[in-house]
This record gives sequence, structure tokens and C-alpha cells, in this order.
Amino acid sequence: MADLRLAHLTYAGSTKPLAQVVFGPELTVIYGASDTGKSFIVDSIEYMLGGAELTLIPEADGYSQILLGLHMPDGSPLTLVRRPGSSSVQAHYADLRNLVTRPADRQLTAVHRARSSRSVSAFLLTELGLGEEQIRKNDAGGTRALTLTDLVHLSVITETRMVDPLPPVLRSSAASTN
Repeated sequence: MADLRLAHLTYAGSTKPLAQVVFGPELTVIYGASDTGKSFIVDSIEYMLGGAELTLIPEADGYSQILLGLHMPDGSPLTLVRRPGSSSVQAHYADLRNLVTRPADRQLTAVHRARSSRSVSAFLLTELGLGEEQIRKNDAGGTRALTLTDLVHLSVITETRMVDPLPPVLRSSAASTN
């Protein structure tokens, strides 16, 4: 199966020094004392991959762009650029790690819509070969289109979810028949 890998998460602003987390090729564990930004990193990744909102922390003041660098399934770089509070996402077929002023190679939307191929979710799922996949949504056998948020929670895991007695593949403790 094709994979998508995180390369970096960068906050950029014209009057601020870059704030960046670089991810390793295998597993990256982010650890530290309470209230040091670990959860904010996870929330920022989810936001860049199509999350609806991001609650900014005071340290993010002055940063005008969030860049998420990815390695695509074929190994090529892709950088997603999004402004805090915006539903528009720019895709650049390059590894960009500074304030981006050039036009996007592709303009995307953050919000996934079932019939739109312009969302970050639809774009990345298509790149992964999962663009047409359906998932079961209820015990009656109803299905819906797979979204990227259905997968992100399985690979970007917070401390709270690690210690949760509910397995990460389940979103609720409701009983389900197979």
C-alpha cells in the first residue's frame, strides 16, 4: 500500500523566526513537560489535513502561514500551506520551509465534500489510491466515502488517546455487529 509521510510542520511569518518540527523517516515521538505545545503540534497537523478549526496558542501570534511538508507515495515532496482561520489550502509540489509567496501549483479546500475532488482529503486519498473507497457507517450496512480524517486519528496519536481504554480503531464504545 502506498504511504504518505510527514516531513515537517512549519509556522512562518514575516516578522517572526520560523517555528518548525522536522519528522523522522520512521516514527517521531514528541515528548515534554505539560503545557509545552505537544497537543498543539497534533492539532496543527490535523488542521493542515482538513481540520475545520485550530485554536491558536499565544505563541502562534504573528505567524501568518502554516506549512505541512509531506513525502508523497512516489517519494516526491508536497507542501501544503494554509493561513490560520482559512478554509483554503495551497498545494506546492516542492519542499518549502519558509514563508511562501509564490502561486500555488494547486488550490484546494480544507473541507471534504463527497462530490468534490478539490479538497485536501480527496486529493491525498486519490494519491494514496484510496479515492473511491467506501466505509461502513452503520449496522444496517450503509456506506459513505472514506475521508482523510477517518485515517489521521490512526497515525497521529495524542497521549490522551494512548492511555484511553478504547482501542484507537474505534471512535466510540457503542456496540457494533460485524
